[in-house]
Formats: sequence, C-alpha cells, structure tokens
Amino acid sequence: MEKKRSAILLAQGIALAFLLIAGAGFWFYMSMDPNLAKALDKNSRTLVIANGEWVPYQGASLTEGGPMSRIVTAAFERQGWTVEYVYLPWAQGLSMTERVKTDATMLYSYNDERGKKFYYSDPVLELDTVVFYNLNKPVRWERPEDLKGLTLGGVEKYDYGFVREEDGYRIRRSSDPANNHRRLAEGRLDGAMEEVLVGMKILREENLQHRISFHPTPVKRTNYHMIISKDHPRAAEILQVFNLGLARIKEDGTFTALLEYK
Repeated sequence: MEKKRSAILLAQGIALAFLLIAGAGFWFYMSMDPNLAKALDKNSRTLVIANGEWVPYQGASLTEGGPMSRIVTAAFERQGWTVEYVYLPWAQGLSMTERVKTDATMLYSYNDERGKKFYYSDPVLELDTVVFYNLNKPVRWERPEDLKGLTLGGVEKYDYGFVREEDGYRIRRSSDPANNHRRLAEGRLDGAMEEVLVGMKILREENLQHRISFHPTPVKRTNYHMIISKDHPRAAEILQVFNLGLARIKEDGTFTALLEYK
C-alpha cells in the first residue's frame, strides 16, 4: 500500500512539474511574441514592420537599417506616416506579420504559398541571382539544361527559379551563403547561386574575389516587396499609402540616392 501511495505521489509530482514547465514555456513564448502592430488603431499613422538580416540591403547593423529600410521609411514619410522596425529571424517575422502582430514585413519575393496569405506592395527592388564559379573551372551556360549535371550551392529553402531539385538539378544547400563560396573555392562545388551584390560582398569578406567570378546571365530575376497579412484590417489603406510614396520617391530621384550601399 505504501509503495502504491508513493508511486501515485511521484506521478502527481511529475504531472505537476510538467504543467509548471509547460505553463512557464507558454508565458515565455507569449512574452517573446507580443502584439506590436500599431496600425490596428484606425487613427494611427505609425507602422511596426518586421525587418530581417539581408546584407547589404537591410539589417540592424547597417546604417539606418540599410538602403531598403531607408527607402521604405522614405516612402511612408512622403505620405506623412512613420515606421518603426523590429529585427527578427525571417520565419518569426513572417509568422508575426501573418497573425497581424506586426503591421508588415520586408522584403519578400512572390510565391503561391505566401500569395494566399499576404498582399504584396509594388516592387521595391529587382535583383538578379547568378551562378558564381571558380576561375579554375568556369561555368558557361546558355540553356537551362546546361546547368544539369553540375553541383550547385544554394541556401536552404531558397527558390532558384527554374533550378529545382525536382526537375533534376543538383543543389547542395547550406544555411550560410558564405559556406557555398568557400566550398566553391575549395573545388567542392561546380557553382554557387547567389544574388549578385550579396555574392560579391561575401567574396570580399572571405578574400575570394581573385578566385571566383560569376556568369552574368541570371537564373532568376526577382522583384521584392513589402507584404501585409490579408487579415490586417487596414491592409488596403497601408498598401495604397506605401505605393504612392514609393512612386513619388522614384520620380524625384530620392529612391536612387537612398540606394547607396553604405
């Protein structure tokens, strides 16, 4: 009987500990995932936008958040609105924006999955993704089929246009884009796919600019946008304000001036 009672008490203790841990985890999660959106107030002209690290375009360590942050801020300011940025991991920023815990997030290309959940602004930036190659083993291609049979470096979960594993292309993916350039320099890859300026910045940082170059033909040409959840009650208004401001700063030359990579 005593053993049975001890077993019951032990089970109750474990269950209580589990509930306490689960509860603490829930409240910790809630404290880390607050509702930051300010435009839910219909009179507010201040937005909280989820930003991310994408050097040299945007990032907390860049001057004024980088050129893309400066451009988005300027577009709203031209319309009399203000912007506050919160820097988050990409997945968290996207999730919080989808659930209207932030007013918007930036910058994203279009895909069908996101298109079901988000409205897209007018294009803020157009970028080319190209194939970088080792100068000792140049990559020359004209047709998509020319890249089949090569092992190409890529970033995890990134879309490379027509270069898809399911279509017979070999992509060795990494969470760190710089790893692809190191592997390329070591001869462990035939090529590495990266956006032109991002790739060139990595080459300078890794001191590989004299060992690696790129083919100018893009595997993907992409427009990038600010996006807003379709559940945001002021989504249409925010998009209209931003698109008008963006058009105006492009017309008067402000956009070009802000595009400097400091």
